[in-house]
Amino acid sequence: MIFAFYWALWHLPLSFIKGYYHSEVAFGGLLYSLNFIVSLFVFVILMNRLYFKTNRNITIAILFHLFATHPDSKVIQTAILLLIAIVVVAKNKELFFSSNFKFDDV
Repeated sequence: MIFAFYWALWHLPLSFIKGYYHSEVAFGGLLYSLNFIVSLFVFVILMNRLYFKTNRNITIAILFHLFATHPDSKVIQTAILLLIAIVVVAKNKELFFSSNFKFDDV
């Protein structure tokens, strides 16, 4: 979750570049801006699980990152992926909540 927070900060300056995706999101209003931030947390959960489940295959995380959608469909995508992330976290509590977790356990 800390990574998602830093990722949000990392993308913030991009919202000031005219014509850039993040600028369009910011220009779209509060809903799109908040959705982008929420989607970062959802993506971090899912990408980290995919990364570990595929034996630390970074290609999976890169491909997952490439899904670019219109801000309207991004809201729907975030809602669907949030439901999937809730199931993933519920089924993998040790990965997400255990202080004794070892990455070799995945």
